[in-house]
Amino acid sequence: MTGRLSSHRFRRRLAWGGGSLALVAAIVVVSIAVGNTGKSNETPIDHSKKPWVYKAPTHMSLSSSDRVELYAVARRFVQTAVARKQLDSAWDMLGPEMKAGQTRRSWDTGFNNVVPFQADGIQSWTINYSYQDDVALDLSLYHNGKGTSWSGKTFTLELKRDLSAPAHPWLVVSWVPKGVGGGGTLNPDRPAGPPPPGPAAQLSGKWLFLPLTFLAALLLGLGAWAIRNVVRGRRASRRYAESLGYK
Repeated sequence: MTGRLSSHRFRRRLAWGGGSLALVAAIVVVSIAVGNTGKSNETPIDHSKKPWVYKAPTHMSLSSSDRVELYAVARRFVQTAVARKQLDSAWDMLGPEMKAGQTRRSWDTGFNNVVPFQADGIQSWTINYSYQDDVALDLSLYHNGKGTSWSGKTFTLELKRDLSAPAHPWLVVSWVPKGVGGGGTLNPDRPAGPPPPGPAAQLSGKWLFLPLTFLAALLLGLGAWAIRNVVRGRRASRRYAESLGYK
């Protein structure tokens, strides 16, 4: 090794190689340190506070009077706010969630956050969910146009009970379109027609005769075989007793 280091050419090659290797290593280190611009998206956890655990809200059993009251509020809301008629009377039906971002004056102009629909009535309605003081209804609305023109649309209406009021009225907190509206499915004048026919039998009833005959023959054969064994056993017992001199 001492002889190699004494060579001027070898020392020059070693210096160039070492310098190149150091330069490449420096470039790699700087690229990793500067080029890594990623940030962690993990939510910081505050261990000093108690963990928040989700609890399902209490289910509410709706009585007949509750359903009547909910339907009355929904019908009034559809006839006023949704149909854009007598908007001033619908303002008091809104909860704080629906009143946010608008004033009473902007509400009365008709440019509000309620999706409009020229509803002539409610075709059908169902309970989407019912929690304590929080109920959602699915309403199918229809509109009769001129002649045979008509349209239908389904909305989800969420109502919450105002516990601060003495009578605890139901207030509208959400009005969201559901699905795609169209013609044909919600027409109140369309006849329902006769019920669909039942499923037709694939095989005739005479094909059941063969397996039933086989089953009956099998049962009769087993019964005859059992009776035969009983009779033969009694005869053998009697002959054995006679051979021993017993009566």
